[in-house]
Amino acid sequence: MINHNNGILKNQLNDFIVKEKINFSFSHKFHFKFINSKDLLINNLSNILSKSDEFKNKNLFLFFILKKENVTIFNVLLRLSKILKIPIKDFFFLGEKDKYAITYQSLFIKVNLDSIKKIINEFIENFNQNLEITSYNNDFNLSFVGIVYSSLDSLKDLLVGNEFFITIRKIPIEFENILIKRLEFLKNNYLPNYYDIQRFGKRLINHIIGLALNNKMYYEATYLLLCVYSNNENSKVKSKRKKIKELLLNNNINEVKDLKLPQYMDLEKVFLSILLKERNYKRAWKNFPYKFTSIFKDSYNSFIFNYKLLTLLKQQNNLYNIIAKKIDLKIPQEDKNFINENIISKINNKEIKEIFQNWDNFEYLFYYDLNYKKFNVDNAKYEGYRDYFIKPILKYYKLLDDDIFNGYKKLEISFYLPKGSFATNLFYYLLN
Repeated sequence: MINHNNGILKNQLNDFIVKEKINFSFSHKFHFKFINSKDLLINNLSNILSKSDEFKNKNLFLFFILKKENVTIFNVLLRLSKILKIPIKDFFFLGEKDKYAITYQSLFIKVNLDSIKKIINEFIENFNQNLEITSYNNDFNLSFVGIVYSSLDSLKDLLVGNEFFITIRKIPIEFENILIKRLEFLKNNYLPNYYDIQRFGKRLINHIIGLALNNKMYYEATYLLLCVYSNNENSKVKSKRKKIKELLLNNNINEVKDLKLPQYMDLEKVFLSILLKERNYKRAWKNFPYKFTSIFKDSYNSFIFNYKLLTLLKQQNNLYNIIAKKIDLKIPQEDKNFINENIISKINNKEIKEIFQNWDNFEYLFYYDLNYKKFNVDNAKYEGYRDYFIKPILKYYKLLDDDIFNGYKKLEISFYLPKGSFATNLFYYLLN
C-alpha cells in the first residue's frame, strides 16, 4: 500500500494492473511464428535442429507472456532458471514492472542449436498442453506464444508503452473538486518525465551502487548491496543485513553461507554465491549477471537525468504555483557517512561530484497547471534519447464512493504511457 496526501494506491492487488503494449508491425529484421500446441512447438524445434546449417547464423528466441502478481521479475527469472535449467543470461524482458501489482509482460528466452534438445525436454516435463506453466503458489503464469527470429536490438523496439488500470482509494471528499481540475489539466498537457523512486530501490541507494561500480569501487559497492538497511525494509531483512555487515567487517564473509536469506534478498543471494566462489570483490562483480549490474548502472543514469530535469524546472522564476513530492531516505546515519566519506568525496569528475553531493535528494516538482510551453516540450530531450516531458493518454476515469473506506471517494482510471515513463509521476501530480 502506498500513501499519498490525498489517496492510497495498491490497497488491493487488483487495484494496480499493468499491461505491456507491443508493436507487432514487424520490420524485415523480425520474423514471428505463432505456435499453439506443445506438439507443434516440439516439431518446430526438432526441425530447426535437423536443419542446423540453415539456422546456425540466426538469432532464435522463444516468446512468452508472463503474468505475475506480488513478485519481482528478478525473483521470477531466478525460479524459472532453476525450473527450466536455463541460465539467467538467456532470459530477456522489455521492462521491469511493479512488484505489488498484477502485470502482463513479454519474456524471451534465447535459443541456440546446442540448447534445443534440453529445451524440448524441459517443455515436455514442465509445460501443460496449452504451453503454460504456473508457479506452485500461483504468483506467476508463463504462457508460450511463438518462436521469434530477430536481433536483440529489434526485440527492444517491440515495446511501445504500457497501459494502466488503476484504482486510487481513500480520496477525501473535500479534495474531489481539486482532483477533477487536475485530471482536466492532465488531459491536454504534459508531465515531467522523471524516473520514479522505484528506480532507486527500496533503500534508495541503487544509484550510489552504480556510482561506485562506475568508479571501480568494488568493496564499497559490495558493502552497499549487502549491508546497508533501510527502515523501509522489514525486521527480518534488517537483521540479516546487520549480520552480513558484521561478518564482512571482520573478514568472516565465508560464514554467510549459514544464513538463510529471505525472498526479498534474491539479488544478494546470487551475489554472495559468486563472492564466496571468487573470494574477490572485483571478480564477483565482473561475474554478477549483467541483468543485475545494469539495475545499478541504470539507476545511476536515472539520478543524473532527474537532477538535470529538476534543475531545468528550478531555473524558472514561477515556482510559486507548484505541486511538490519529496521522499525521505531512511538508512542509518553511519551509512550516510560511509557514502559521503568513502565514495562521494573520492569522485574525480567535477560535474558528477556536484550532482551527487545531494545523492539523498529525491524531490519531484510539477507546475500546478502543467503549462510547460516555455520549454518547447516537443523537442526537450536529455542528450537526445529521453524526453524531459511526456503526454499521458487518459482513456477513462470515474470518481465513485469508496467501497472499502467509508466516507471517502475512489478514482478508477485507465491511461497509457510511452515506454520508459512511470505512472507514479501522474500520481505524484494528482494526489499531492
